Amino acid sequence: MACKRSGVQIPSAPRKIMKTFLLETRELLLSQWVIAILAIIQVRIVAGNLGPEIYGNIGVYLGFVGISFRLLSSRNSDLILMNYKSTTKNFLRSSLLLELTLGSFSVMFVFGIFYFYYGFIPQYLFLYFFTRVFLNFLEVFKGVFTHNGNMKIYSYVESLSSIIRFTLIVLFISVNPSISSYFYALSFYQIFVTALVLILLFTNNNNKGLRMNFKDYLNLSKDSFLKIRTDQAVGLIPIHLDVVVIGYFSNYYSAGVYRIAKKLVEPVNSLVVAFSPWMLNQIDRKNNYSFRDLTLKILIPSSILISLAYLFVGKKLIDIIAGQEFADSYMPMLILVVGYIAYYLTFWTRHYLLLNGLILKHTKGRVVNLLVFLIASPLLIPSYGFNGIAMSISLSIILQKLYEINAYYKNKNIKK
Repeated sequence: MACKRSGVQIPSAPRKIMKTFLLETRELLLSQWVIAILAIIQVRIVAGNLGPEIYGNIGVYLGFVGISFRLLSSRNSDLILMNYKSTTKNFLRSSLLLELTLGSFSVMFVFGIFYFYYGFIPQYLFLYFFTRVFLNFLEVFKGVFTHNGNMKIYSYVESLSSIIRFTLIVLFISVNPSISSYFYALSFYQIFVTALVLILLFTNNNNKGLRMNFKDYLNLSKDSFLKIRTDQAVGLIPIHLDVVVIGYFSNYYSAGVYRIAKKLVEPVNSLVVAFSPWMLNQIDRKNNYSFRDLTLKILIPSSILISLAYLFVGKKLIDIIAGQEFADSYMPMLILVVGYIAYYLTFWTRHYLLLNGLILKHTKGRVVNLLVFLIASPLLIPSYGFNGIAMSISLSIILQKLYEINAYYKNKNIKK
């Protein structure tokens, strides 16, 4: 009774934190779960119609394209956030022009990769490459709406674009089950998203400040851009070239099996994507945000449930979604879950380091990730195939996050 009269009700505290957390992230969570569910259904349709080898071939193509474009544009939404801290001028048009310029360099880079690796470019990829340039505008949208704290529109765009992507891919594959249909569907999806984000950016641009010209914007962005690009470039190889690596050291079948395993673990990453804009907004507003409460009362309990779900339902999930020909995906899926859960538990370290001027610490963590991946992959793949690439990915993630946690505690102790 004494505790009750004193106002201390310890058992209700976790429930209160969980309730607040869910209320503040509900649109983002809903959006990412829509994306995850549609992605899983899409896997069933595409993999079922095209088979492991062609599905693996698509993964290799996407890996090359991903590394080409993300090398210059990935996480440029963070650049927008950093620039908002440095100026009150209206830099919307200049930020879009920068993304268009970077996209143009990226498409030339991807042309070079395809000619070097394959000696030709399939005709159906040209439209996909061209429209991918304009998808860079999505980074500006993410940065602007994260800064404004408008998570509702942010999540609506994420959900709607995913629905359109799913619908187009299913429609094209159903009419003509081929690799060309898949990439034509992606091309039209990219056109839709580009038009949507441009409309939203210009109709919601309430900044009445003096317009910043492109040259001044480049000067403003230079330092943060180089730091973010270095950070992203280091992390691109494990993220986007894992399917390419398994295809090189093994075969397209192994690439297809591994890609299914990776796709089925991506809902864990969807949670990270859902929480990230909210987390950035929280750290931006509160200098002493309690990561301990977040981890102990939300992330750890949910990670236990997620792990158990994959362990006991994983085989059935693969059978339902991809079919028996992908049954070998179960073990690499479980191995990947270990790494993805480690990432999920500590996803906030990257955002803390970014907004505290320590992004280079995160870059060093990614260097650890990259080195472990480059050393472990050629050692493990020849003996363990798709399980080997999964081992190298999980090990890389765990060691990277341990480094980031250490950097977080060191900086926290210095501040004290």
